[in-house]
Amino acid sequence: MSGDNLKSKISALFWSFFPEETHIAYFHRKTLATMRHWHLRKYYSNDPDGFVRILDREYEKPRRLPDMPSFTAFIIGDEENDDFRKTYESVNEQACRAASVISLCGRSIADADEKIRESGSEYIAIIRSGNVLEKRAFYECGKLLLNGEKPGLIYSDEDTCKEDGTRIAPVFKPDYAPDLLMSMDYYGGFVFISQNAYENAGGLKSGEDGDAFYDLWLRISENEKVSHIDRILFHRTENYKVPGPDAESVKRALVRRGLKGTVSTVNDRCIIDHETKGLVSIVIPSKDNPAMLSDCLSSIDELTLYRDYEIIIVDNGSYDENRAEIEKLCEKYKARYIYEKKDFNFSYMCNLGAKDAKGDVIVFLNDDIKITEPKWLGSMAGQARLPYSGAVGCLLIYPDNNMIQHAGTKDSEDGPNHIYQGYYLDDPEVFDAVYPNDVNGVTAACLAIRKEVFEKIGRFDENMSVCYNDVALCFDLINAGYVNCVRGDICLIHKESVSRGSDEVSEVKYRRMLREHEYLYEHHALKNSPHPFYNINQTYRHSDKKPDYSKWLYDVTTSVREMTEDEISRWQQAPVREDYKICFDECDSFKCIHLFGWAYAENYTKNYSQRRKMVIYNDKHHYIAELGDWYRPDVYSLNMTKDTEYCGFRAKFDKKLIEEGTYSLCLWSGIGKKETENKLIR
Repeated sequence: MSGDNLKSKISALFWSFFPEETHIAYFHRKTLATMRHWHLRKYYSNDPDGFVRILDREYEKPRRLPDMPSFTAFIIGDEENDDFRKTYESVNEQACRAASVISLCGRSIADADEKIRESGSEYIAIIRSGNVLEKRAFYECGKLLLNGEKPGLIYSDEDTCKEDGTRIAPVFKPDYAPDLLMSMDYYGGFVFISQNAYENAGGLKSGEDGDAFYDLWLRISENEKVSHIDRILFHRTENYKVPGPDAESVKRALVRRGLKGTVSTVNDRCIIDHETKGLVSIVIPSKDNPAMLSDCLSSIDELTLYRDYEIIIVDNGSYDENRAEIEKLCEKYKARYIYEKKDFNFSYMCNLGAKDAKGDVIVFLNDDIKITEPKWLGSMAGQARLPYSGAVGCLLIYPDNNMIQHAGTKDSEDGPNHIYQGYYLDDPEVFDAVYPNDVNGVTAACLAIRKEVFEKIGRFDENMSVCYNDVALCFDLINAGYVNCVRGDICLIHKESVSRGSDEVSEVKYRRMLREHEYLYEHHALKNSPHPFYNINQTYRHSDKKPDYSKWLYDVTTSVREMTEDEISRWQQAPVREDYKICFDECDSFKCIHLFGWAYAENYTKNYSQRRKMVIYNDKHHYIAELGDWYRPDVYSLNMTKDTEYCGFRAKFDKKLIEEGTYSLCLWSGIGKKETENKLIR
């Protein structure tokens, strides 16, 4: 074999171990010079299988725990099915072995209950046949118990494993979410519970309709601490059938809790509309928008089924002509009108209206909301009157096109974001948007809350006049032990920000948003978990709930410093590179300075080898920020230009390292410089 052929075979073998996208570099350059990017490529993932396998590599190797509490594993389901064997073998291959493994397949509920009570173990693992445990499953449960937590029930994330070993459909779950649990058995096919919790809840109950185990989870969750392990600890087989909605168990839970309501099933979920009564106060801040307010009020009057409500209009200074029109509307719709000429402060206006409210539930409603769902008020008020409920929101869409504006909020590195914003209702990615979901927060564009809870929590923070005041309220509610819920089954139309406009159209508004963002996390940050109802493995930079494929690529800290006089001179004299293509994915200064994007020179053949910096400057300061490399095969797929898969750049540093101001950004490399169109406001 010739030397060239041998070299070719060795190279081909070497590249076979890389993801398909990395072959681009080899086939273009016929060189291994891009090895300096290996540390980026090994954390590149754009599919569930690659993502979960990278996650698995990050976890420590499971081992035996000498102080592990005693536990017995019980398998339920069909023993004749081949999937039972897979489940049974996975239980026996655990790093932490169960005292015994007992099959409950084919046994009656009464017999199964007797076997569980006779186990004598401190804990019980219940696994549905067709779910294959990771070898670390019991180890992770034991580790949580030995860390001092004493939950009555533990559950984890899951996915599906195909016959060929490919991992698909990861389910990244929230921490204990009571409304989601009343909608479906999201705990899944592997649950770890304490014997005391089992017995205190009354164990398995026979002679009742529905799934006896889901019924047990509901009873345990009512009185015991529930813990969530945000790791995939088991895999569904392709043949495994997820249990469907169980309305009978939900109805029994309502009776136990002293609640009344109707339970309906929609696809794989149960929807509860709680029976409720009592006056509801609808508080609508509005100024100089009589036409829009008229649309809002008429839709309330024409469509709302729940009629025990009052309306309070809060106006911070409409012009005389508009004020007269609003007064006529208030007379027509029997609304009270509070007029107080004052600089715009949304929090103050809401608090002023709430102070005058006579109902036990307050609904804060924007004047740019149009009611389209007759049950909206009764369902939201009923949800708000639950003992554990904090703020209750609903699904909001933009007018005319079914595009989602709000389906709850999640917290990201850049601050609160609307879930699913920009997606359409028929997009498959948003399948859960139309059901009740527990969330970190809901928008005050349509927010229901008990007046007692609102006053107890401290109302809206009036230091936050425009932005994030609703988020602050929702964070305070979570910190106080309440649960915020978005009723996705209630869909209303929202003409977002028509009244006051966007916060990003002017530097003044943007700086105000930055100040209120900083104030939010200084005074209202979530104490125990920044993401109680949104899994840390889901994306934080996009509005969907997909796996956070780019999480490792954004995990970077770079340096920034003042430029020397010599550097400033060399930068100023550097040639302008007009063929540079530059795009920013992120350019902001919320919690940190973020500069993420890509850039390449069209007429240069070695883009992959360029070391680039970002010059951040104004009349007073010149800073130079180091740019880390970023593997971007997506950019190559867009332009099909050689080497552009290595053209990504990323920078993240403490915003306190640069003085407050407005800065221009210039990309600078060894082949020239190019001014960008972006401005950085710090």
